[in-house]
Amino acid sequence: MQDWEYCRQMLPKVSRTFALNIAVLKDNLYRSILTAYLFCRIVDTVEDAAELDPRIKIRLLQEFSHIIEDPDYRASNLARWVEECRAVDGSENDLDLLLNTPRVFNVFDSLRVNHREQIIPSVSRMARGMAYFQQKFSYNEITLLEDEHELEEYCYFVAGLVGEMLCNLFFQEIPHLSPKAKETMQRTAVSFGLGLQMTNISKDIIVDRGRGWSYIPRSYITGQGLTVEEFNAGTSINRNLEVMERLLHKTLGHLEDALRFTLAIPRSETRIRLFCIWPLWMAMETVAVLHNNKALLNSDDPVKISRSTVRRILRRTRWLCYSDLLLKWSFGDIKKRAQLKNPPRFDLDALNQRLNRISLDSLGNETALSH
Repeated sequence: MQDWEYCRQMLPKVSRTFALNIAVLKDNLYRSILTAYLFCRIVDTVEDAAELDPRIKIRLLQEFSHIIEDPDYRASNLARWVEECRAVDGSENDLDLLLNTPRVFNVFDSLRVNHREQIIPSVSRMARGMAYFQQKFSYNEITLLEDEHELEEYCYFVAGLVGEMLCNLFFQEIPHLSPKAKETMQRTAVSFGLGLQMTNISKDIIVDRGRGWSYIPRSYITGQGLTVEEFNAGTSINRNLEVMERLLHKTLGHLEDALRFTLAIPRSETRIRLFCIWPLWMAMETVAVLHNNKALLNSDDPVKISRSTVRRILRRTRWLCYSDLLLKWSFGDIKKRAQLKNPPRFDLDALNQRLNRISLDSLGNETALSH
């Protein structure tokens, strides 16, 4: 099987959702975003390994950052890196992709130069950001993010960077964008990524807890008068729901930014609009399902929207995507069902100031192994 065909067939095996919206793209943008997503999935598989020593994760993630940045370093170190990744645990398909990382790089090398230039810094920084947060991991107890700021910072490294990368790739394909549209997309791209990630955090709370992580900030829990132990034990369902409602409220604010990002894309760029609309509408429907949902806190299974809902989104938005007015109406209709009003506004400048104070380069292999 050729490398491109392998990558194309692996995408739906590692992500049904993103396989849908990536498939709507065409030609160079399709190949580039599919390849970039597989890179993100590769580093995500390392980060998510439940049984792998965090010190090894840090080293593997830092190594991948060097590998994607430096072709010469990759030539002499990629095979060794893949061999060391045999220690990673995860699903069969994710591990298959991980061990076939060289095939993804072969496709990557065939992409347009201006596309590779957008992918490299984003994926490299993602890997280093994941390594940074792995320093906080503890084997013996559930590891929490401390507050809303740390939640934003973590989500930036795992998803906000993807929003930036996609925005930059779109700019390569839509050179005629107006200055106003370009500014809107630049100001909302990170928030788009944060919204999708926080939706996943909300629906996967129990699953993540089983891996030793809780992405619900400690400050959200204590702010409801709960200890972390009480929240995890579910001693007060009503107060637990209040904690989740705060997260959903924040998520909605990011998803509203995602709508602004999408509407800034020219209506003539139908495929790029649909690429953004489908995951955004699915996230909104998920938020509506999660609102005041006690099942979220009583089941080990993530809360999902129905297949019929997914089919309805794919069918209806093909017609709505040409009209900003109809898109706003459809989005607003889901928002009404979510019963969440006046979400907080995201402060991109404040996040960037905090990110500038985080040193990712100081986390070297020797430091990682000493933790």
